[in-house]
Amino acid sequence: MSDTRRLYEEYSHGTFSRPELASALNVSSTSGPFAQRLSSLRQFGVIEASGSDYKVSESFKTMNSNARGSAAFKAEALRAIQRPDTFRELLEAFPSKLPSQDRLAARLETQRRFNADAAARAAKVLEESLRYAGVLDSSNNIIAVRDADEAPAASDGGGEDGGRSGVEEAALGGTATLRAEIPVGDEDRKVVVHYPRDLSAVDAKKVGAVLAAIVGD
Repeated sequence: MSDTRRLYEEYSHGTFSRPELASALNVSSTSGPFAQRLSSLRQFGVIEASGSDYKVSESFKTMNSNARGSAAFKAEALRAIQRPDTFRELLEAFPSKLPSQDRLAARLETQRRFNADAAARAAKVLEESLRYAGVLDSSNNIIAVRDADEAPAASDGGGEDGGRSGVEEAALGGTATLRAEIPVGDEDRKVVVHYPRDLSAVDAKKVGAVLAAIVGD
């Protein structure tokens, strides 16, 4: 985002050439780092070709014009992250919870034939991108983004929502909450929890203690 924002601030709605792009990024247009950053910007779809030049994409403008943390920003940022084939395939394989960077890297090495350094770098970029987008919580659950105008429906685990897992934003009783589905035992059993965004670690332990007391012998 920072690279594209610099381009947007300098060239506004106009186009820019490769040398102008390199100048804005403070790198040589013939260097390896420039080629890598240009490739990344194009893969995420935040800049696009305009003849022989480039321009900032509508996708970037959407993110830039909405507050980070808003549903509009999160939705567009997630779409950008899903554009590279490698990231899209990983998110399709792990739609609700992102594995550790080590596990992601190992998958890329074995299934995509990445070398170790490239696999580790890609795994790190994916996790950091999802966190920047605001769609990955501290437990690596992937948060489903709802449109701002969509009325979220409460679910008891049945019906269409019963097949969802991970963490979702919801609104219960007028209070912003998160919803988590925690698999237990086999794949058909899960615990569904709605909790406030500002739940502290101390309060979480209290909830765990209550659940333990409920199911205890």
